[in-house]
Amino acid sequence: MLSKLGRTGMILMLSGLLGGCGIPAMPADMIRPPVSASRLQQDNTSRELIQLLPKQAQVIVPMQSNLGQTISYGDMDGDGVDEAVVVYEENLPSGRALKAALFRQQNDRWQILSEIKGFGYGVEYAGFPDTNRDGRSELALSWSLGEAGNGLDIYELDDNGLRLVKKKQEFRGKVELD
Repeated sequence: MLSKLGRTGMILMLSGLLGGCGIPAMPADMIRPPVSASRLQQDNTSRELIQLLPKQAQVIVPMQSNLGQTISYGDMDGDGVDEAVVVYEENLPSGRALKAALFRQQNDRWQILSEIKGFGYGVEYAGFPDTNRDGRSELALSWSLGEAGNGLDIYELDDNGLRLVKKKQEFRGKVELD
């Protein structure tokens, strides 16, 4: 049998092994920068838009996005209020489908204005440049085609929704539209 001192030593050793080291975090490790009001608004908007997508949708971050942003904003109709685009992948019984959803804000609520079926393996770029220099943004989507390079679709917004105005297939390199 173990002596009282031996049992106490084993209990202390086991509690040290099972309980961890117990060293508290340094104050500098616990300090986080403040979150801006605009960042909170973006996060709320992101959640709202993603909830409007189909249940099986997985949002895709464009390779050429700013700081890994999943949503791009731009004013396509010239009303001073930005529209938003989210690119996502949907797993359907027939296979996987790339899509982009264009959202419009009306009465402080977002709604899907139009959906576009994508092609390829992913998205390189999603943004709202003014490609024809008319003062209104177009929607540009560059799809990754794997070894073939990229494809680019440019859409304008009219009364019936989005209209494809330019299609460029199989180019290589970065998309530079601005």
